[in-house]
Parts: sequence; structure tokens; C-alpha cells
Amino acid sequence: MRKFILHCCVFRISLLLIVIGFSSSCNRQPAGIKDSPVTAGDSTGIELNQLTNDIIKNPSQVKPYLSRARYYTKKEMFNEALQDVNKALALNEKDAEVYVTLSDVYLYSGKTQRALDALKKAAEYSPEDAVIDVKTARLFLTMSDYKQTFNYLRAALKKDPENAEAFFISGLANEEMGDTIRSIESYQKAVAFEPKHYDALKQLGILFSIKKDKLAVDYLRNAAQVRPGQPEPLYILGMHYQDNGEPDKSLSVYNEILQIDSSFKLAWYNKGYVMLVYKQEYLKSIECFSKALQLDQDYSDALYNRGYAYELLGDNNNARKDYEQVLRMRVNNDKAIQGLNRLDASGN
Repeated sequence: MRKFILHCCVFRISLLLIVIGFSSSCNRQPAGIKDSPVTAGDSTGIELNQLTNDIIKNPSQVKPYLSRARYYTKKEMFNEALQDVNKALALNEKDAEVYVTLSDVYLYSGKTQRALDALKKAAEYSPEDAVIDVKTARLFLTMSDYKQTFNYLRAALKKDPENAEAFFISGLANEEMGDTIRSIESYQKAVAFEPKHYDALKQLGILFSIKKDKLAVDYLRNAAQVRPGQPEPLYILGMHYQDNGEPDKSLSVYNEILQIDSSFKLAWYNKGYVMLVYKQEYLKSIECFSKALQLDQDYSDALYNRGYAYELLGDNNNARKDYEQVLRMRVNNDKAIQGLNRLDASGN
């Protein structure tokens, strides 16, 4: 049966996406996982109003402008972010934090050289700040310049030997270079100095899961505790159980995710996959794939697997409808064509 099924979404974190995250721990979501859409009247508008009120109350202070600039940067409102940074510069053109914030604006808007220039300016005004070296290392890593990445990390650790973020970036660089042993060592040092370093915990979970090591469970559970509203580490944990022949545990984790976020389509898809492949509970798998499709009508993998579940149930009419819909989405999809050929061969 397995040869006809589209496998679960394999979850691997993009190093580049992680390394250019917004928080000090570089929190950027991997491909396939997106924030919920912003709606009017939600907490996003409240946050912006609070930041604006802080500026109104403290118009001569730099920090409120930088806080709003970082908010705008996260929302990819780069012109607005630059306006706030320029206002901060007018108040204090020798504040290193202003140039660090400016660097982030340039980095996320795709202006790498300007981002680097801003960090160099920050270093002029605060040469002993290890954070600036770490950010510069991070920037060079996005350019795959490993030599400069490690040069700046060494400089940062010379100033601050317990800088967890420096070890985290080192882990990313080593992982990107294919040195898993050193990357694990670096991530573990990051966690040793900052036990709640979410991204280091998550990367350790991923790497130990790849090794089929049970330590993955502890790291991923710890990451989930650090950010209880974030489904990523739990999703990786569910995949870990699934890949290691523990479908009941994987189902438990997927259900846990859906309690946190019922719109997390990957959990619905993987739950459907487990029901289809490991449990042979086809009606339940159809229900799960249908939930995933409600969240993403273009989710062709979910549509194909739902069709296959219908086929296994003997509901060839619905199976045919799903296979044909897959082909309308993905012309020449091999799996869907094979599915229709099977139905034709059976006289249905």
C-alpha cells in the first residue's frame, strides 16, 4: 500500500531562515509554517498603538523609535521602519543600538551590504559589544562566508566567553558546512549558557531525531515548554515518533498540536497519514485530510491521499473525483494518474 501514498511532509529547518530571525535567538519560521493572518482589532493593532503611545510620551528618547522600527521590520514595513530609525539617528547619531537596528532593517529588506555597513558603524561606537560581533557573524553566515563568520564569532567570545548566541550561530555554521558533531557541541554550549535558548533546543531536537536518538524527545519537549504556543518543536517530535515506528505517540503529539492551533494543517495531514498507513482507519484519515484541505484548498498531497483512502474503502467515485482534482492542480501528477489507471483497470 505504501508505494501509492504520498509521504508525510518531511520537516527540516532552513538554516538561512533561522539565522536571520528577529529575536536574539533568531526566530524565523521554516518553510511551510506561517503565522496566522492578521485581522482588524487583534493584538497586532494593540501592540502598534502601544509603541506609538510610547513615542508620544517620550518624543526625545531613542528607544521608543527603535522598538517601533523593529516592529515595522517584523511586519516587512521597511519604509516605516527606516523613518523611525532616521528619527532615532536625529536624536543620537552615536548610539550603537540605532545602527544595529538599521542593520536589521537593511538585512530583512535584502540590502546586505548596507546592513554590513551599519554594523561596522555600530562597532565604531561600541567596540566592546559582543552582540555586534555576533550579529555581524550572523550576517556573514547568510552570505555563506564561513571564514568571516567564525572570525567574528571568535571576536565575540573573546569579549563574552558565555555568549549563548555566538555558540548558536557557530552551530548553524557548522551544520551548514556538514559538520554535525561540531554543530551539536555548539548548540549544547548555547543551551548550557542559556537553558531556554529555543532555537538551539529545537536544532538539537532535529539533529538527534535524524540520528534516531531518544535525546531528541527531551530537547524538543524543552523547546515546546519555552514557547508553549509554538507548534514547530511538537511537530518535529511527532515526526520523530512516526519515523521511529511509534504511531500512537505521534498521534498523541499531533492532537496536542491541534489543541494549541487547530489551523495547523501539517498536523492534520500527518494525523491523516498515520491513520491511513499505520492504523488503516480510512474514514478517520479522510476526515483529517479533509480538515487539511479546508485550511488549504491547494493542498494536493492531502487531496491525493484522501482519494487513496476513498479507493481503499471502495468508494471509487469519490476517489476518482479527488484524483481528477489533483490533476487539475498538478498536471501530469504521476500518483494521480496511477490512481485513475487503477480505477479504470478495475472497471470503475
